[in-house]
Amino acid sequence: IQVPPKVPFPLPWPPNCPPKSPCPFPHSQTVPPKLPPPKTALRISPQLSPGWRWSSHSSTPRPSPTQSGSDSVILLKVKDSRTPAPSLPFFQAELWIKELTSVYDSRARERWRQIEEQKALALQLQSQRLQERERSVQDLVDLHLRVPLEKEIPVSVGPEGPERARAAEGDEEFPEITEEMEKEIKSLFRGGNQDEVLSEAFRLTITRKDIQTLNNLNWLNDEIINFYMNLLMERSKEKDLPAVHAFNTFFFTKLKTAGYQAVKRWTKKVDIFSVDLLLVPIHLGVHWCLAVVDFRKKTITYYDSMGGINSEACRILLQYLKQESLDKKRKEFDTNGWALLSKKSQEIPQQMNGSDCGMFACRYAECISKDKPINFTQQHMPYFRKRMAWEILHRKLL
Repeated sequence: IQVPPKVPFPLPWPPNCPPKSPCPFPHSQTVPPKLPPPKTALRISPQLSPGWRWSSHSSTPRPSPTQSGSDSVILLKVKDSRTPAPSLPFFQAELWIKELTSVYDSRARERWRQIEEQKALALQLQSQRLQERERSVQDLVDLHLRVPLEKEIPVSVGPEGPERARAAEGDEEFPEITEEMEKEIKSLFRGGNQDEVLSEAFRLTITRKDIQTLNNLNWLNDEIINFYMNLLMERSKEKDLPAVHAFNTFFFTKLKTAGYQAVKRWTKKVDIFSVDLLLVPIHLGVHWCLAVVDFRKKTITYYDSMGGINSEACRILLQYLKQESLDKKRKEFDTNGWALLSKKSQEIPQQMNGSDCGMFACRYAECISKDKPINFTQQHMPYFRKRMAWEILHRKLL
């Protein structure tokens, strides 16, 4: 690149020249030699390296075409003043994403659980309002259609005969929880080592964490329900009580999703056709229900504390009986005279919150396994939670 003839910067003063005296540059050793004008023009490729650009103007005046020499080209390297933020290493970014995902997943699950509780409560309240409306309409119709009498005879609306006697016996179904029992129950619900084993039986282990599901309005877990169903089976061995077999809480879900082949070995040591009642706990995601097979009455009945009807569950159990008979008895199951039923909301006690469905399923099973009427209500649930905790701790029913 040619240096222009007019230098825009001062050259160093020769050391042998006196100060402030004109110097015609006689000292050649300190003055750069004058370059001859180039015979050919220097061609510069328009492609520049990254960060370089052409200068649009120059502080050096451009010589006219008649002047000797060539224009100077100045290349400037421009740097971006913005410093890019350093990126996270791959493993740190992956851990951050996993942590963020787990936080939002837990929040979503908790929110979904709350939504399901509110839905269940809304359905229950709606069903209750409809029942009250039907009763009020029926009372109004009876009032208008009733023939007035000079002396109306009071009519008893309570059960008569054996039904009245059975209702009176129901008062004995609520044994008192003594002060000593109350102390034991409080010690169970008190905080402590959650993995501490409190009760063992039927090849099942109940820890403090499990027993805490009976406290306040917690949801019952599988361990508590399975342990209680085994207590019902043990009691059925007593005289004058129907023989009972209770299935595991995972039985129906496995039967429904995987078919008979997945559960046929579950009764390898049990003859279900030799008992009077089959108790089948049914878990519907966030809701516990109960199905009962009564070989004496030839019925499969579905009990739902939210008033639900589940004909499909009854059909699945009837099909199971057919396949079980072929597999274990080598004969077809006679379904003649069998009925599939779902209890209506006005026929059985209904829960009034979103957390006592497991308690209601256990209480249905307890009453049915004794051939007793279902005579409890929502207000009895705090009592039954304490009672079940004591019964599981002592491995016997009151």
